[in-house]
Amino acid sequence: MKPKKQNMRKISLILFLILFQFSSVSAQEKIKVILLGTYHFNNPGNDIIKQKERNILSKENQQDLDNIVDKINSSVYKPDQIFVESNFNEKKELNANYQLYIKNQYHKFTDTIKRERTKRFYTEGETSQLGFRLAKKLKHQEIYPIDSLMVMRFDILLKGVNSNPKWKKEFSELKASLSDKCYEKSNLSEIFLCMNEKSELDDNLGFYISFANKIMVNKDYSGSNLVADWYKRNLIMYSNIQNQLKPDTKSIFILVGTGHAAVFKHFFENDKNFELVDLTKILNSK
Repeated sequence: MKPKKQNMRKISLILFLILFQFSSVSAQEKIKVILLGTYHFNNPGNDIIKQKERNILSKENQQDLDNIVDKINSSVYKPDQIFVESNFNEKKELNANYQLYIKNQYHKFTDTIKRERTKRFYTEGETSQLGFRLAKKLKHQEIYPIDSLMVMRFDILLKGVNSNPKWKKEFSELKASLSDKCYEKSNLSEIFLCMNEKSELDDNLGFYISFANKIMVNKDYSGSNLVADWYKRNLIMYSNIQNQLKPDTKSIFILVGTGHAAVFKHFFENDKNFELVDLTKILNSK
């Protein structure tokens, strides 16, 4: 009986080691995600909470962007793919512009733009200023857009807010609490670290759950409809990430507004295929 028991123990030990090794390999195969929530560099003023103007083209900010790109490039999480908040249906146009950027000929496109607001989007926006810059540094030949560009009816929400003195007061207090403290930091790395703190992202997402969702006029559920559309837009964007992944991708970089980052954080934390990278490990590196 003893030999049989010993054999069973050996078999059990072998199975345990196999399972342990398999689980270790599975954990290693998770795609690392550098998720960077940002403000819109060109400051179009479309967001319901307005922000201060900050000139991304200044010498200091340009140097900060170079430093951030260098830190990402030199990290162990160097991304294999870069995803940006640009129209998914205009992937061809995005990459045509990126090819001009690689060749230092991006001006050939931006110089043709007459409308000032549109020109600022393409020259000062985070997609070109940070997304293109990082992709070029990494010698990537392609960049990946994810935005669905669903129409978000914040105007309807605001009508509901303004129709109720209690909601109007609460909204004013909410705007005041979402201060510009992050924008007042001395450099872009500190701004990004501040904007991507858990408390900041939770407050951003909390606006939709605790406030916007309850707004309605005559039981029209306008707030709930807006929140549902917001989640739908983010789910579509997330799907555009999932379906553009290459088989050999080990690490990705995602550049989106902080509102999207707050929702994405929740998605990634509950997706067994991904592992979020702590931004402080990158932006605080020497």
